[in-house]
Amino acid sequence: MSRSKTAQFFVSLSFVWLLLAIQSNVSAQAKQTGVIEGRILSADRHPEENVIVVLTPSSRQVMSDDNGHFEFRNVPYGQYTISIKSLGVTAEPVPVELYAAKASAGTIRLNENASTLDRVIVSSSYRHINKNSTQVARMPLTYTENPQNYAVIPKEVLQNQLVTTTEQALVNIPGASNLSIVGGSGGSSLTFMSRGFSSGSVMYRNSVSTGYVALTDMFNVERIEAIKGPSGTLFGGNEAASYGGVYNLITKQPLEVKRGEISFTTGSYELARATLDYNTPLNEDKTALLRFNGFYDNRNTFQQLAQNNVGFAPSLLVKATDRLTLHFDGYYYKSIRPIVLFGFGAPPGGTTETSTYAGNVKDLGIDPSNSYINPDFNSSQQTWSATGKAEYKLSEQWLSQTNFSVARNNNVTHYINLVANKKTATDTAVITRNILEIPFSQLYTQQFQQNFIGDFKIGSLRNRLLAGLDYFRTNVGQARGTVIYDKIYATATETQKLIKKARVDSIGANIAYNATRSIANSYGAYASEVLNITDQLLLMASLRINRFVDVNNDYMQTSYSPKLGLSYEIVKNILSVYSNYNNGYRNNSNLDSSGNLLKPTYANQWEAGVKFDAFHHRLTGTVSYYDIKVKNMPLAVPNTTYYIQDNKQRSRGIDVDILANPVPGLNIAMGYGYNNIRYTEFTAIINKAPVVLNGNRVEGTPHHAGNIWANYGFTSGSLKGFGFGAGGNGQSSSFTNNVNTITLDGFTVFGASVFYDAPKFRLTAKIDNIANKKYYTYSSWLLPGATRMLAFNATFRF
Repeated sequence: MSRSKTAQFFVSLSFVWLLLAIQSNVSAQAKQTGVIEGRILSADRHPEENVIVVLTPSSRQVMSDDNGHFEFRNVPYGQYTISIKSLGVTAEPVPVELYAAKASAGTIRLNENASTLDRVIVSSSYRHINKNSTQVARMPLTYTENPQNYAVIPKEVLQNQLVTTTEQALVNIPGASNLSIVGGSGGSSLTFMSRGFSSGSVMYRNSVSTGYVALTDMFNVERIEAIKGPSGTLFGGNEAASYGGVYNLITKQPLEVKRGEISFTTGSYELARATLDYNTPLNEDKTALLRFNGFYDNRNTFQQLAQNNVGFAPSLLVKATDRLTLHFDGYYYKSIRPIVLFGFGAPPGGTTETSTYAGNVKDLGIDPSNSYINPDFNSSQQTWSATGKAEYKLSEQWLSQTNFSVARNNNVTHYINLVANKKTATDTAVITRNILEIPFSQLYTQQFQQNFIGDFKIGSLRNRLLAGLDYFRTNVGQARGTVIYDKIYATATETQKLIKKARVDSIGANIAYNATRSIANSYGAYASEVLNITDQLLLMASLRINRFVDVNNDYMQTSYSPKLGLSYEIVKNILSVYSNYNNGYRNNSNLDSSGNLLKPTYANQWEAGVKFDAFHHRLTGTVSYYDIKVKNMPLAVPNTTYYIQDNKQRSRGIDVDILANPVPGLNIAMGYGYNNIRYTEFTAIINKAPVVLNGNRVEGTPHHAGNIWANYGFTSGSLKGFGFGAGGNGQSSSFTNNVNTITLDGFTVFGASVFYDAPKFRLTAKIDNIANKKYYTYSSWLLPGATRMLAFNATFRF
């Protein structure tokens, strides 16, 4: 080959190599990828989660997290447009150029404000649940930071299950079991077992007391926070909190937008329920906001016992200054219904024979569908409450919070007491029917609370501090007398079941009534400190000192309620392990044989578990083990006026609570509780004689209780807006008496729903107890579970 040809060959080869290198470099540049990020804010400048963000031309979609942040990863270099897809909100498209490792779309402002999303399909079909709460610890702690176990029943679950009663809502609390209507102090309330202890007769609203031993409705409830275990340190004892936990109803609060919602539900057993939710700013600068909720509910139960319920709840928020915010909430509820206490003994203050039955409840031959009464009179219960809260921002680190509440329950009650008995297996069960007449019952509560909440650093250590004072007063007056009515067989006819009011009034005119009034004051001081030892290791130390005054008997008693907690976030705000020591207490007004006041009864809990809050709240939950010991339980000594105080109980168990949103459109709520509560050193008085109960299970406490509900809503395509849900709840067997001779079988029931959700309206159909299971629950009294029921709802938003 000549030199010229050789030179031409190498020049040509070099040119080809150069072209290949340029092409390779261009290809490499074309394959380079980066991240596009941004933040979504509502029109009123609040971070907005669950907004669908679309990247064009790739058509990729992501959702904003609870801080409004979104990001697209592994995006090839190029020019793109960011747009919003969620229904009910709009925003101007944002162009973005990506030629580096990261590009920002900046802040995208929506043309509707935050509350609008609550009206559209995004929120009801596939919003994940943020379980962070400022009310559980009364200070700003995230879910994984807080070393206390608490569950949340969000409004999405309540809506998708078409909840119209409190009992329908409470079955969603993991580990809750044996819901029952109980009587006490002349009123009645829905209670249940939690960690082996009766809970629910006292429910807080927005962390303050609004009465006790009173029925309630869910018409203005946004969500329920169930704080597990003894919680006397922050919430007090006596009428304030059960050893099983504190159940706090978070109510609907005013918003900065004019909107409304009317809803009507009908269905089986002549159900007719109407609700109204209306919100409006009262001035142009939106510093005064009003929200009004009301309802009317008229229905028969599956036992054909009529109920009539009505209520309303106004809520006013005033932003007085940049630092001071005032909240005012009112609540009125009236229920007219028969109150039936079906069990094996007399209610408190009543006189009747005690059942001698031993065996399984099902072998009594009683039918849950049969009320065993056909009354022509009802009980009337009314509840009024007013609460106020003033929040003043003292500085960037300190907040003053002042709470006040007053509540009154006025009741005219006829406890219809049914006692079931059966002497031999071949006998027909006999139902003894008495009426505990309560011509008046007045229950008043007052609470005043002052909290100072700080979030500051000492050196490099973050401190969150709560210091507070609490005053709580109860004033209960009532009169009681028992009308001995009759006995009927479990096979009684409709005519035989009739209870005639004229006859009750005639007998009642000649009985002696016992009128009482009880007034008690509690004065509490408490402090709670959370110290960040490191960014991920938190230590909580809390103490309450409480002074109890029984005004009637001039008794005074001091209680101490400590609390310790340790939380370590293995992954910050995502995964943590925790342990705690919690305390609860009850004051005692009785005397020992020397005339000295008894010591307070204490419940002490040790608990440890793991919490997770992953994938921007799409998977949250807790798994924990607890051990609660109760000591100093009083026992009346027969034929004397004094008490001894050496009874003990122990409750151990496991709690599992999971909320999941694995894919858009699918929400899953599930819970499981194992509980083993027993009398460890315990003597009871039965038929005026002492009986040792050591080792027996506490009545009304199944070993196992579980719940699950899954809901799916289509988020795109021709079926967008349609959805369905299904789930169930159940529990294992338990005992209905402390000597463990009467067994109550467990049960499992299932339900399902279907809905269509649009920005302006929602249609829902629900079926409960699909298999038409007949069963009872028990917490002091047998409550028949509702049979199969259909319900249909139409909701219009404006």
